[in-house]
Amino acid sequence: MDRQQPWLPLRLLVAYGALSMPLATIGLPLSIYLAPFYAGELGLPLAALGAAMVGARLIDVVVDPWIGVLTDRWRPKVGRRKIWLPLGGTVLLFGVWMLFRPGEGVGIGYFLGWTAVVYLGFTMTKLPYEAWGAELSPDYAERTRIASARQVFTLVGLVVATVVPALVLARAGASAADVLGSMSWAMFLLFPLAALLAFVAVPDTSPAEGPSGQGVTRGMLLALRNGPFRRIGLALFLGYIAETFRVTITLFFARDAIGVPNIGAVYVYYFLTGLAAVPIWSWLGNRLGKHRALLIAFLIVIATNTGIFFLERGQVAAFTALFVAKGFCFGALELLPAAMIADTVDVDVARTGQRRQGLFFALVGIVIKLGQAIGQGLSLNLLALVGYRAAGGNGPEAIESLRLLYCVFPSAFLLVSVWLVARYPLTRARHGRLRAAIERRDARRALTPAGPRPAPARR
Repeated sequence: MDRQQPWLPLRLLVAYGALSMPLATIGLPLSIYLAPFYAGELGLPLAALGAAMVGARLIDVVVDPWIGVLTDRWRPKVGRRKIWLPLGGTVLLFGVWMLFRPGEGVGIGYFLGWTAVVYLGFTMTKLPYEAWGAELSPDYAERTRIASARQVFTLVGLVVATVVPALVLARAGASAADVLGSMSWAMFLLFPLAALLAFVAVPDTSPAEGPSGQGVTRGMLLALRNGPFRRIGLALFLGYIAETFRVTITLFFARDAIGVPNIGAVYVYYFLTGLAAVPIWSWLGNRLGKHRALLIAFLIVIATNTGIFFLERGQVAAFTALFVAKGFCFGALELLPAAMIADTVDVDVARTGQRRQGLFFALVGIVIKLGQAIGQGLSLNLLALVGYRAAGGNGPEAIESLRLLYCVFPSAFLLVSVWLVARYPLTRARHGRLRAAIERRDARRALTPAGPRPAPARR
């Protein structure tokens, strides 16, 4: 189908995408360095940390749909999406400072409470931000471009989140505490600048007025009737279980199974490769279809997991090469699903006449966070179950168990995601027909502002 919408200016994409940089900068330490710090340096038990991470995620999951509905319904003059930048940012920055800089003698309650605050601030910022991006254009290809812009800055933020720890850990005697302290300063520098740029330069295109929409429960039930949304949501759920499981124990595996001296340096190559690959995945998504490009990415990740399984201790170069190959797919696993979710919202628009991007991205947030919670909690608890010790000194049996958990376990989940994505129904052509039906209905409404409401367009 030919394009029906103009390209958005590059300056607007830059202003919008830049906020992804600080959000990504803070996300990586939460996954990689937080558990080793609280377990290895503060002495909190792995199993308890895993349970606390799951608990914080579950608290966040309960809050997500309410924030989604609120960001759809609340229509302040400044814009229903951008108003959340100062609100969510304040909560996020305060939580990061407390979680990354704990005092002496803190326990699981402290960890659980401030982790929950960080997750809340992250949701209050990122959820309206992603819904905002979905509203910038209704076009199939342009949505991939918007998601690509966001992903470019995400990867820049992840490079920052790897370069800073690599530099910190290169100093003699440096620890995870030093890494987290440095990352908190980076967050306090980057986030206000990026948020101000988006607030000033990016238009909030959400309508000033509109239907109030369904309540949380009714809206969620309607969303779950959306077949393409259900399918990509389940694929994401399984994919995030797999990748979060792997990421949570990457530091342990790299250190104890392979003997990598500085995993932070390896991550720099990983994310730089991912950054370079974003234009390739964007092109493939528009050339082959988003779901087919995502399918290719999943298969490459499974192949790299298989290759890493056969490595022995000391094969640092081979591990780095396979890890970097996995990094080539990182952008695809983020930008393609985001663009696909924006397309599935149009199924709901056609059926109901309401634009509830906030609720849909809230539901995606729930799916992702449940996957992350399960991945984090399961990985740490299974490590404890097999007798692995975070502080080191593990025997051959514990290392072999670590190898199986790191390489084989995630691939099993990804294989199911492959099957789901292969059967994804919302192709470019079908989406074009859907958008045409929505635009015809909107044109009829514009011509008949009074009188009976036209029937919703059908798929």
